[in-house]
Amino acid sequence: MDSGRWFAVTSTPGPGRTVWLASYPKSGNTWVRAIVTALGTHPQMFGVDHLISGAQPHHVSMALGAYGIDPRWLSSDELDRLRAALALRLGAQRAGDEAAPPILRKTHEAYRAGAPGREPFPLEATRAAILVVRDPRDVACSAAPFFGITHDEAIAAMARPAGDLESNPARSQTAQPWGTWSTHAESWLDDSVPFPVHLVRYEDLVADAAATLLPVFTAIGLTCSPDQLRQAVERSRFERLQESEAEHGFRGTHPRTRQFFRRGIDGSWRDELTDAQASAIEADHRAVMHRLGYAPGPDLVTPLDLPAHLGIRVREGELPDALPGSTSPRPWIQATPTAALVRFRGRAGLLVEHGTDVTVDRGTRGADEVGWMVQGWAVTLAMLQRGLLSLHASTVEIGDTVVAIAGGRGAGKSTTAMGLRDRGHRLLCDDVTVIDLRPDGAWTTPYWRNVHLLEDSALAVGVDFDELPPLGRGRVKAAFRPEDPPDEPRRLDRIVVLTPSAAGGSVAATAETGAARLAALLDHTIRDGIAPLILGQERYFAQVAQLADVVPVTTVSRPGDGWTLDAVLDAIEAIEAGT
Repeated sequence: MDSGRWFAVTSTPGPGRTVWLASYPKSGNTWVRAIVTALGTHPQMFGVDHLISGAQPHHVSMALGAYGIDPRWLSSDELDRLRAALALRLGAQRAGDEAAPPILRKTHEAYRAGAPGREPFPLEATRAAILVVRDPRDVACSAAPFFGITHDEAIAAMARPAGDLESNPARSQTAQPWGTWSTHAESWLDDSVPFPVHLVRYEDLVADAAATLLPVFTAIGLTCSPDQLRQAVERSRFERLQESEAEHGFRGTHPRTRQFFRRGIDGSWRDELTDAQASAIEADHRAVMHRLGYAPGPDLVTPLDLPAHLGIRVREGELPDALPGSTSPRPWIQATPTAALVRFRGRAGLLVEHGTDVTVDRGTRGADEVGWMVQGWAVTLAMLQRGLLSLHASTVEIGDTVVAIAGGRGAGKSTTAMGLRDRGHRLLCDDVTVIDLRPDGAWTTPYWRNVHLLEDSALAVGVDFDELPPLGRGRVKAAFRPEDPPDEPRRLDRIVVLTPSAAGGSVAATAETGAARLAALLDHTIRDGIAPLILGQERYFAQVAQLADVVPVTTVSRPGDGWTLDAVLDAIEAIEAGT
């Protein structure tokens, strides 16, 4: 599930100006408020204790100045009516306000419609809502010290249906029901909500707050340029908020809390919760965790898993800043013949050494993003260090024939392989085909890994995209775990290269020969320039030439538009059938 996606029955903004900034407590609401504040504040005036949108709707004390009514003398029902009236007074759009910026208001409450005249979130006052969600395991770790309770108490509170805060006229407060962590998220994402709800995952904010928030801010009418937003995010970095709190204090701190801005990282639960505590949270909230991309499904490969027959050891640890004597074919890659250091967004990376040892730094990456690094990059680099080529291809067994389906990024390798699987053929591996050149041909070793699918690709091959754990950082792909392939090496019989074409026409298959065959393989074995560095130029070209000599190569081209997956699958099956 991606950040920025809107929910409810309409994408049309409501008639009001209020944008409800909703979240379960300790999910990142304050950080988003800090970024919004930094957008409209001079850098020298920005401070953590002067954040906008802090007036929560359940506080109705402003009624004394607005209406001359002291809410401390009202009943609960009267407080609800007063709350609705104040929301309309502040948020209803008036003539001439059509281009006015939104009014953001923080709330930790679950959404509910309310009786006429007592609506907690009146449609007439509302433009949209932003729902900030966070992995409940991390929420428990943050909530426990904030409220001065134990982790077990925080876990129990997050699952307690009767965890509502009742109205308190003496404090000029209406009820503010949170619900459980699950029911809170479900309430805002329900189809009954009459205005757009934009989902923002805390983990995506950690990875790239500007990229996550820009489309959301555009949708709600909060105008800013990408550069302005990046500057606001920089001023609101967690470390700077910590420094500001240490120097000036923060009024949002709970009476039992020494520090509001504690760690601000993704995945801290891994070193703070016991296995039993993490399991308890997953048992309480599994369905919604799965919906929001936080529950590793039981059929997924765990992030650091690799099959034993590959002989690769994976561990977590710190990575060096640089590899001595390395060459960088890309700014984010450093490589020597025996070691490779690769950096990714979100402060993640991996170090592969001697073809057998992998060290992973998760950074802020989600579980399946780590799996993508290990199951793809780590295997490719380790095999290169062992002297084996890596073809950027998915491999399928069609009858007794093993076919590698190669192509550039976005060519449709995974979709085609999954389509063939849907037709009854066996998927041997996705995206990475290891090539071992032997006297009797080219052989490949299958291994399991998660297949990453776009939503339309999942639909085309009959997979329910909404039931798959999404990749992090708001990416539009999700992870699917197919059945395990055999461990034994298979001889490669053909390489099919998918080639999208800008020209019209139909799907066509062409048997490549000579230099064209070699060129097709060079494009899909160079692996961002790493292969020649690790293998050496002479050895690399010799292996590619040998591969071109022993395995037939067929190019399957398709037009950019007006083609179907079935046409590509038919073409590949026809090649193997000899028709």
